Amino acid sequence: MKGMRHAWMGVMALFLVACGGEENAAAAYETDRTVPDVRDVGDRLVIPLGGEPPSLLPLLAGDSGASEVGGHIYQALLTYDADLNLVPQLAARYTISDGGKTITFILRDDVFFSDGVKLTSADVLATFKAITHPETRTPYAGDYLLVSRAEAPDARTFRVHYPEPFVPALSSWAGLTILPAHVLAKTGDFNETSLKDTPLGTGSYTLARWVRGQSITLNRNASSTEVPFIGQLQYKLMPDANTQFMALKKGELDMASLTPLAFSRQTDAPWFKARFNKYSALGNAYTYVGFNLKNPLFEDKRVRQALSYAVDRDGIVAAILFGQGVPMAGIFKPGTWPYNKNLTPYPYDPDKARALLAEAGWADTNGDGVVDKDGAPFTFTLTTNQGNDARLKTAQILQSLFADVGVEMSIKVQEWSALLTNTLQPRTFDAILMGWALGAEPDPYDIWHSSKTAPAEFNMIGYNNPRADALMDKARREFDQTKRQKLLWELQDILHDEQPYLWLYAPNTLMAIHKRIKNVVPAPAGLTYNLPEWWVPQEGHLRDQLAF
Repeated sequence: MKGMRHAWMGVMALFLVACGGEENAAAAYETDRTVPDVRDVGDRLVIPLGGEPPSLLPLLAGDSGASEVGGHIYQALLTYDADLNLVPQLAARYTISDGGKTITFILRDDVFFSDGVKLTSADVLATFKAITHPETRTPYAGDYLLVSRAEAPDARTFRVHYPEPFVPALSSWAGLTILPAHVLAKTGDFNETSLKDTPLGTGSYTLARWVRGQSITLNRNASSTEVPFIGQLQYKLMPDANTQFMALKKGELDMASLTPLAFSRQTDAPWFKARFNKYSALGNAYTYVGFNLKNPLFEDKRVRQALSYAVDRDGIVAAILFGQGVPMAGIFKPGTWPYNKNLTPYPYDPDKARALLAEAGWADTNGDGVVDKDGAPFTFTLTTNQGNDARLKTAQILQSLFADVGVEMSIKVQEWSALLTNTLQPRTFDAILMGWALGAEPDPYDIWHSSKTAPAEFNMIGYNNPRADALMDKARREFDQTKRQKLLWELQDILHDEQPYLWLYAPNTLMAIHKRIKNVVPAPAGLTYNLPEWWVPQEGHLRDQLAF
């Protein structure tokens, strides 16, 4: 699960199908693969951002907003193409030698940072040193700390050595966005680098303006090797999905995620179909309840299993997602090679839930409808993020389902940055209702390994299982896919039994994009993977007056 984020799902690695006004809409989109005239270059796209990132430096921020915006500003040595194949980006080519223990990258000779300074291997080495510095607060250092030696023997060569073969090694270099060494050198503390607020990269866009709490505006980078056609991207902070939908209908946005209700019931009007294309994605992400395993309430796996049996996943998918999703049983997407096909989601069985709670010592001794143990009632708070209507409604259903088996749950909703800073990082939650988007590399290490529990890291619930750790360690060194699959299947068996998460569902990604935008081509890599190639015919330009 390389590169997983709590994500704005429309830009992640998803398998998308077009759902426009015509049955054969997908075929029609293929005709958009055209090259615009020079007169078509320009216009401004206005895009919603569900939460304000703490910084615009993805290597430090660890949230979807930083990944979304920073992905247009920075580039990596490698990237993924439309079909999720690794291809060179800042690298011109690479070679793997010494039995898989050495990777040599030869950089392109035509790449410049947006301030005019030429990219060299010194920038790659400086970025590597910054992320692996012991004082750097980042959830992404783990893969790079496995490198035994990194070197830049000349201006175009960057080489890394591993003490032993490491399966995700190559894909990890698609996740390290390269930073300018001449800026990094200005501060001794990478955590406080000016790049957090004034990013400087080699990507398709540069930062024009960041109005905190309102918007982030990016300008076209004419010096990039991936010069875009769209002149400006303006991200408007809109945490609430219903607000996004209203803004979309008013013409204030060019694209937006849709709630299942909006997608299924509120976008069939002729005027909407004439203006927007709709897209539905088979979710490469999942929604879950994660238990803080340091909370005594959740230490007993029988309690976690009981709560899982109390959940009607099919009912939630039908009622909340209008069928736009599937119940989940674990950490991998059904139908993919690492997915353990022998697993099924816990069935809805409230009687089994009550029996397990009783077995764990929980009983309603005073008749108030809430089970208790040693005089203390079973009551906890479920925290989720503001602006996700499906999650809020899911929380409300869970509240009712848990009450039915004698567990009292309250709901807390937080704005995204406050959730990150005040709840997730200091681990001050009882349980969280969140989502993970899945990367192309099936590596669950960052989320489930016991070494990844520090405040800035992704094992937020404090999961610790020595056998699970050993399986993940072995899987990272096993190049034979059949053998690696066996290791990952056993890991899933353990997680399925222990239920540190209640895996709920994989929601479809639902989006609408204005039809004036051309070259929107759904692919396994997602919907916006080729955004630099999007364009708008001159007669369709709505915002040639750029925002500053």
